[in-house]
Amino acid sequence: MKWKIKPPLEFLSTARKSFRLKQYHPTAGTMQLLKDIYPGVDWNRVDFYEGLPWFTPTVAPYVTAQALPQFYSFGRFRIYLTKFDESRAQCLADIVHEAFHIMQGMHFLKGYGLGFFRGFMVYYNALFLRFGYRNNPFEIPAYDQEYRFLDYCARHGIAGMVPRVDTQALRAVAHEKNLVFRAYDFKYNGSTLYLVLSFIFCLVVSLAKPFADLFILAAGSLLAGFSKPKQQSTSSSVNR
Repeated sequence: MKWKIKPPLEFLSTARKSFRLKQYHPTAGTMQLLKDIYPGVDWNRVDFYEGLPWFTPTVAPYVTAQALPQFYSFGRFRIYLTKFDESRAQCLADIVHEAFHIMQGMHFLKGYGLGFFRGFMVYYNALFLRFGYRNNPFEIPAYDQEYRFLDYCARHGIAGMVPRVDTQALRAVAHEKNLVFRAYDFKYNGSTLYLVLSFIFCLVVSLAKPFADLFILAAGSLLAGFSKPKQQSTSSSVNR
């Protein structure tokens, strides 16, 4: 995994653009799919956004989809995708993958907590310290679920763009026992040290993020203010 550190001005510009992401509303067929596969999830507490949080490209540059607690909330969650295209089986598989994390998140105290300071985040980061991203015990079953869903799509002729995803074919997924998860079972077998470190990390993030958000908003607005006159000046010189 290669890390690419952006220059400060480029980072601020990118972060400002992704600071206010537009909420996305999945089709009724996609929502029914999620309700069929994860019937125990309270989908009224889940929002969808196109794009990634402003901090994701820096802390997790390999990520193209993400499920996180909604920070300024006690019980809501968000699913982020860089691009939604529900006519593609892979896009639906990405949503199914992230929705698995929502189910995991709601397993701990029903998903309630303060911002990122929730049971799911504490355990996830503790296991991340031990196993990394791909071998994280939270990620392995989510990827397995994604591959099972893609296998289901292949068996039912749901190829993606051509032909477009048939929502009727997706309804049969409710009868696939290996795809339907009514509950989530978890037992932490990791290091106590990693758990304590993750607890401290999640607490620090929960306290620091509001200040980081304010900084990004203020610095990004200031940067935009400086760049506007420069663009106007260039335009004027060209017109002359």
